[in-house]
Amino acid sequence: MKNILIVEDHPVVAEATKSLFEAMEVENIDICSTAAQAVIKLENGTDWHRIWLDIGIPGANGLSLVRHVEKLGLAKKSAILTASEKSHWREEIESMGFLGYVVKTASVVEFNFALNEIMAGRRYFSKVSTLTHNTNLTRRQTEILQLLHDGLRTKEIAKKLSLSPGTIDNQILSLTTALQAKDRAHAVALGIKYGYVYES
Repeated sequence: MKNILIVEDHPVVAEATKSLFEAMEVENIDICSTAAQAVIKLENGTDWHRIWLDIGIPGANGLSLVRHVEKLGLAKKSAILTASEKSHWREEIESMGFLGYVVKTASVVEFNFALNEIMAGRRYFSKVSTLTHNTNLTRRQTEILQLLHDGLRTKEIAKKLSLSPGTIDNQILSLTTALQAKDRAHAVALGIKYGYVYES
């Protein structure tokens, strides 16, 4: 049996998407409308065939939920279904190994084609706008920022990542500069705003 999870806070869109999958004879479809609900579903051990995520749902900050899905090793089963047409998000999500990024403004023909492709395990990424984003952190910087958010100090982060405290301080300085933050606390706040930090 194929298990499908739809993460969507707009009830009409959620039901419409569910109906499309039912037309594909998918029976076991679950819907949740907040990031907190999604995390519970994602971490309960269910063998999901496909996970469909909207980005802008309550409790999610930027790509925070998307990054959590990647951290759980579920990117290759997941696709984004969103109204957010942001090229830097699309590019990052594609680099994470997700199956697709489908915008809700797509034509009916494209939308149905994308859903069928992704359900079959083939990648599909809608063309989106060319908006740029001037904050680009490396995976290591994102990891350190998350640990700062979790309350760890330089020495604790260094021990956890098996790096020297000096290296950690350099990384923190770099990410603080990249975020144009005044200090570590400000960097964490901006990390939440931009979706680099996941809040459980």
